[in-house]
Amino acid sequence: MRTSFVVFAVAAITAGACTHSSSGPAAPSRPVDSFGTLNGAHIELTAEGGIAALSTSWRANHDDRSFVYARRHVCGTSCPAPMDSASGAFTPAAADSLFSVVWSLAPMNLHDDYGTTHNAADMFQYTLRITFDGATKTVRADDGTMPDAMRQIVVILGATIDSARAHGKT
Repeated sequence: MRTSFVVFAVAAITAGACTHSSSGPAAPSRPVDSFGTLNGAHIELTAEGGIAALSTSWRANHDDRSFVYARRHVCGTSCPAPMDSASGAFTPAAADSLFSVVWSLAPMNLHDDYGTTHNAADMFQYTLRITFDGATKTVRADDGTMPDAMRQIVVILGATIDSARAHGKT
C-alpha cells in the first residue's frame, strides 16, 4: 500500500510538472545535494521479456530535455519497425522534476545486480543506467527481484514520458 501511494504521488507531481509550459530557454539546473548538479544527467531503461517477448526502451536527457521511447518484439536485428515509438522534449519543469525525484531515491546506492527470479519466464528483466554529474550506475533486476527504489524510478520515468506524449510533446 505504501509503495502504491508513493508511486501515485510521484506520478501526480510529474503530471503537474508536464502541464507547465515555457516559451523561454530551459531553466538553469539547481544543485541536488553535495553530489553536484543535474547537468549532463540522463536515464536509460530497458525491459525485456514477458509473456509476449517484448523489448521496451526509455531514455531521458536532462540538459536538452529530450526523451525517446520504443517498444518492439524481442527478435534481434530481424525485427520490423517498433510496435510503438515516440521522441520529443519535456518541459523544463518536467525534466527537473523527473531527475530530482530520481536523484532523491539514491540510485547510486543500489546494487549492480539483483539477479533473476527462478522459474519466472514471464517476468521482465530490467537494465537501468543512470548518469549524474559524470558518474554512471548500471543496475539489473527482474520484476521479482527489483528493489523498491528502482521500481519507483521505472514508474516515474514511464509516467513522465507518457505524460509528455499525452500533452503533445512528441
